[in-house]
Amino acid sequence: MSTIEPDTRDWAAVLDEGCEECGFTGNEDLLGVRTTIAEAAAAWTPSLGAPNASERIREDRWSTVEYAAHLRDVLTEFRARTLLMLAEEAPTLPNFDGDAVAVESDYRSQNSADVLAGLETAAAAYAATLADIGEDQWRRTGLRADGREFTIASLTRYGLHEVQHHLHDVTSPDVTSPDITA
Repeated sequence: MSTIEPDTRDWAAVLDEGCEECGFTGNEDLLGVRTTIAEAAAAWTPSLGAPNASERIREDRWSTVEYAAHLRDVLTEFRARTLLMLAEEAPTLPNFDGDAVAVESDYRSQNSADVLAGLETAAAAYAATLADIGEDQWRRTGLRADGREFTIASLTRYGLHEVQHHLHDVTSPDVTSPDITA
């Protein structure tokens, strides 16, 4: 069994630069983002239903199940971060090491049906939280441990990038970078 090298890129840079790989611009409309997140799990159903969903097609890339498990956990984390930003003034956001979580949670051996159910739950919960955000709350802030400031709006767009990019990871065979940290 091979080990995937940890990804050290600061993926939050896509908020400023966009992402050529998946087409994310960083300027997406927040109402559209909420809808996309709410519908995220449905987009994964065909990929997770494939007979090879648990197989790593390349040694340096996660399987579809691993990417979906990561997305499930990212959406859960982003919802928790959003709730924290709503509850506290400029909190320090908890660290999320996607590589460590993947190993600790043993993404590689998770069942695709269970992962899909968890992704459905996480996407619905995060979308419901976003649906309750008032216009003035989108500007509330939180700080990542490295000092990067997010507003609820930018964190939500970053969540959209996760949804969009990871679906691209499993549906585009020419993608070359393992995107595994949030």
